[in-house]
Amino acid sequence: MSNRLEQYFLDAQGKGREELSSNNPYVKIGFDNGKKRLGWVRVTAFSLIKDSLEEISPLLEGKENFIFIGMGGSINGIKTLFYLFKGHKLFALDSLDPAAVKAILKKIKNIKKTLVVSISKSGTTQETQLLSMTLREVFGKDWPKHFLWLADPSAFEKLDSLGWQPAERMPIQFDAQTDVGGRFSCPHTLIFFLPLFVLLKNDMSKLKEVYDAYLSSLENARAEAYSLAEKYKDKDPAYFFPQVSPSLGESFSSWIVQLFQESLGSKKEGFKIKTTCLLKKKNNSFLPVKLKAKIKNPVASLMSQMYFFQVFIAFYSAFKDINFVDQEFVEKYKDAMRKIEGSKTDDIISLSLPKIIKEVKGKIAGKQKFIEVVLYFHPSKETIAKVNQAFSKAFADRMIFVFVGSDWNHHSYQAAFAEKNTFYVFLLASTYDDNVKNISRETLNKNIEKLKIISKATHLTLKDKSLLFRLV
Repeated sequence: MSNRLEQYFLDAQGKGREELSSNNPYVKIGFDNGKKRLGWVRVTAFSLIKDSLEEISPLLEGKENFIFIGMGGSINGIKTLFYLFKGHKLFALDSLDPAAVKAILKKIKNIKKTLVVSISKSGTTQETQLLSMTLREVFGKDWPKHFLWLADPSAFEKLDSLGWQPAERMPIQFDAQTDVGGRFSCPHTLIFFLPLFVLLKNDMSKLKEVYDAYLSSLENARAEAYSLAEKYKDKDPAYFFPQVSPSLGESFSSWIVQLFQESLGSKKEGFKIKTTCLLKKKNNSFLPVKLKAKIKNPVASLMSQMYFFQVFIAFYSAFKDINFVDQEFVEKYKDAMRKIEGSKTDDIISLSLPKIIKEVKGKIAGKQKFIEVVLYFHPSKETIAKVNQAFSKAFADRMIFVFVGSDWNHHSYQAAFAEKNTFYVFLLASTYDDNVKNISRETLNKNIEKLKIISKATHLTLKDKSLLFRLV
């Protein structure tokens, strides 16, 4: 494919504004408060990937279990990898509900053979810090042997100030730069390659085989992405249906939803965006987005699809003049959290599911054709299905989405802030289990309170189009 937009896109990779032509659209839409965010576009030499993994290898020796902690883009790409491999002992933790920690620890027979990999670009993501501190208690005095932090080098000093001096840390990017944002970190950084390396049983030759197959797909992926972005640039509303194989699991859907919603949501007045990978029947309102090219290697295929969707967003954003790498409104609920930190949360009303639905019917507006239900706890599949079925039955004329945990804040809040066609229902559990072996109740209750504060702050900033309850 040869077109001017692609050339502008490739020219912008990893460069500062002053290095780009004024005609290049990415001068305006590829920077977050002036910071470079197109580092994911450039291709990394496999030698750099190899060097990083060999540096980490001593930490991997004798380890059988791996717990990855992170939020949003730092974890959903990893979760997707898990679906492609069987019989492994890799786990993902992104919920402050003690039940999530308990469920993972129950599957680990020998905690001494466990490595915890904590992921945060800034090093200060609150949920990641809290969950990492929680697991520290399980290891006792030997905890430094069991922790690895992946962060930007600029965050290392902050990690030290937060008590992580003895723990190992590695840069997220192989070149130690800081120009890749969270939702673009897979499959281009150590966040993706470390778990993949472990899943491949530390086999560098197999990893190179996967990587080479991935690299061979990039040109075609860009061509398909450009073609679709140009086709859809004038479509209104921008409702997208990214089509992916069910074999990749729900986590890939979450990864895609974050990519689309956070990149495009609340960016332009009157611009309507909604993304779902879960359409069960044909809906002409949603525009299909799919990579047609087939790649035999399943991991290389996943990586190619990730790249395809990211490049589609980059091209589509150029056509629409949307800054797709920032997420300015995420700070709104974080500011609200700071203001209500330490306040009581026992004023949140407890209601049964039927009564919650009755409350929603009394407040939802006719123009709101979508309902997003966010469960701020660690639910069973049965609970998720029950909530979905109840809302779908009560609101047959609307589309229902059910999301799990505060992960929603990291993948959908940006779009929710200016969204007018969606009603939000935030649900806490009626009670939380604060009894997990080798972890203090004080620590667990601190996590629970933070989860409640997140839900309350989120509701307060979206109060005109949301409700918050405890589900009993």
